[in-house]
Formats: sequence, C-alpha cells, structure tokens
Amino acid sequence: MTATLQPAARNPPPARRYHDLVAIAVDTSELHRLTAEEYHDLIDAGAFATSGARVELIDGLLCDMSPHTPAHDLIVERLNTMLAAALDHTRFRLRPTLALSLGASEPEPDVAIVERGTPEPYHPAGAALVIEVALSSRRRDLLVKPRLYARAHVTEYWVIDVQRNMVVVHRNPAGDGYSSCVEVDRDGTLDGGVIAVGEIPVADVLSGQP
Repeated sequence: MTATLQPAARNPPPARRYHDLVAIAVDTSELHRLTAEEYHDLIDAGAFATSGARVELIDGLLCDMSPHTPAHDLIVERLNTMLAAALDHTRFRLRPTLALSLGASEPEPDVAIVERGTPEPYHPAGAALVIEVALSSRRRDLLVKPRLYARAHVTEYWVIDVQRNMVVVHRNPAGDGYSSCVEVDRDGTLDGGVIAVGEIPVADVLSGQP
C-alpha cells in the first residue's frame, strides 16, 4: 500500500512576517497609487479621522508618519522659535508640520518656509526651505524626500540628522535631486540666506532651550 504524504501543518506566519512577504511578492507596478484628488476625497470623507492615523502621501502611496518624540518636538520648537523671530513675515510664511501639495505627493515636513504668493492647488505647491528632523524617519528623509522636494523646485532642503549630530543641507534643485549636498556638523553654522535670515548655529538647533 502506498502512503500519501501530507504537508506538514504550519502555523500562520506572524503579521509582520506576512507583511514582509507581501512587500517581496508584490511588484511596485501592481500597487494602486492615489492621485492627489483621491487622497483629498479620503480626507474630506473622514477616512483617517476615526482611526487617528497619521499618514502622508508620497508618490501616490500612503506612508505612516513617525510618532513624535520629546527630542523631535523640542528641536522643532527651537527651529520655530528662532525662525519666527528672524523671518520677514511680509515675505514668508512659517508653516510648522503642515502639508505641501507637490503633484502626487503631500508630505508634511516639520518646518516649511513658503514665499507669499506661492500657488495653492490645495496646500502650497512649493517652498523656499523645507526642514525635516530625522529620527525614526531618517531613511525616508535622506533617501526619498530629496528627490521629491527637488522635483517641486524647493530651493533648499535641510535634514536635521539627530543620530549623527549634524545637518545635511541640500541646495540647487536639478531634476530628480540636488546638485549640492553638504554635511554641517555641530560646530558649524547654517546659511539662512535662502529665507533672508542670518547664520544659524547648528548647536543652537541641537541643544539648549528654545
């Protein structure tokens, strides 16, 4: 008599492992990318209101935003305090943690300085300066968002890299990236000329009281 072998029973994989398998098995071309209009319809319908989900639209994909930490929020507070005191508010708008409308993307940077008169198809369609404070969002801020902001002609993009105690300054948007990318360490200063303010010591951003 021939015995029939039965496949060994397997427990369902943990949710995290399952999600990883989906990410491997599904090609990016198979993903449905939302248009900005579809995203706005979801917001207007209250799709995220009940869940409390914090998401941003990146190239048509909904991406979870990192939760705020005290260290992150303190740096954002310092930046806003310094910039609010130095900016010419008749020329620029200071927009902390508010969205930008950049084609099929609606990122919500920690700080954006927007020149008055910038078109607003839903939110402002550009900025003179965008600043992201990178903690758990470091990979996205350094690898994905430079291309996103350069395409939208954001003049300068600064990443406060808390892990490495420095600021990565992107300048001169050119196509899918910035032609200049400079690391400024804790002892250096940031040139605020793009928003008509003076030099900003990196140490003042990373430490001290707002």
